[in-house]
Amino acid sequence: MDIEEFKYLIPEESSGVITENVAKLREIEAKLREIFNKHKIEEVLIPLFEYVDLYKSVYRNFDEEKVFKYIGKDGKVIALRWDFTIPIARHYFSHNIQEEARYSYFGKVYRNEQTYKGRNSECYQAGIELVNNSSISGNVECINILEEVMHKLKLDNLKLELGSAKFFNRLCELVGDKEKLTEILSKKNISEMEKYINTKETLNANLKELLLKLPRLCGNVNMLDDIIKTVEDEKILQILKELRMTYDKIDSKEDIIFDLSMCPTMEYYTCLMFKVYIPDSPEPIVSGGRYDTLYKTFKKDVPAIGMAFYLDNILRAI
Repeated sequence: MDIEEFKYLIPEESSGVITENVAKLREIEAKLREIFNKHKIEEVLIPLFEYVDLYKSVYRNFDEEKVFKYIGKDGKVIALRWDFTIPIARHYFSHNIQEEARYSYFGKVYRNEQTYKGRNSECYQAGIELVNNSSISGNVECINILEEVMHKLKLDNLKLELGSAKFFNRLCELVGDKEKLTEILSKKNISEMEKYINTKETLNANLKELLLKLPRLCGNVNMLDDIIKTVEDEKILQILKELRMTYDKIDSKEDIIFDLSMCPTMEYYTCLMFKVYIPDSPEPIVSGGRYDTLYKTFKKDVPAIGMAFYLDNILRAI
């Protein structure tokens, strides 16, 4: 390609220039800040550049190919910001904070996405992190804030899906094959689940029955109650009851469904996970979850929950 042509091109990794909807984007940001401020959530500005080793210290098998990186002056590998949660955890530790902290953020993350998936490599996010709060009350507050934002933005026909990383991890523990279970459930592949179960002769009948249903276990609270009545494993039973308790305390329930086949999108999720979808969009406009062990990486044993609003997707929805 002639060098002159590059003056008129944008790299395919870029989301391009927003022109027509800038005013609407700023309006969305203002409404989010209004709600965050109302709930006394402090806005923080997170660095754009991070050491790749920061992410590798948290993720057991972090793929460096996921980040845009270069070699810094000190010879260490530096990446463009890949997420907000981990740098915020570092901030909480480095400032020796002991009490509850409530953070919000606005900015872009940069992820080296495979082009055939149709995702941009730069994604504009806003979000909150509620650090050092108790499980059920933190879950409820986070979901209630989410519902408040959706109402403020006047988004209709939403589906708020609730899942549980603890439920998923317990199944992996019982089955003994996390990679295969993730592959089946991420595609909701019923026939593949049937084949897989047939190879697991040591599993008891009740667990086999649950696994067979799992790719289709997406529905309202009645579906959750039906599963609670049939489960025999005590740990799974307790996990599902905790999920039910969170649901009971949420203010607005009309958009909520449960997806028990939901797989953790972040390795550090430990319990509640959730996503918000709109019609005709395969990608969520909001996602989040609880991560009660992440801060142990920074020598802080505190629970936390957070969520990210994907402003590019929300802007398109509006």
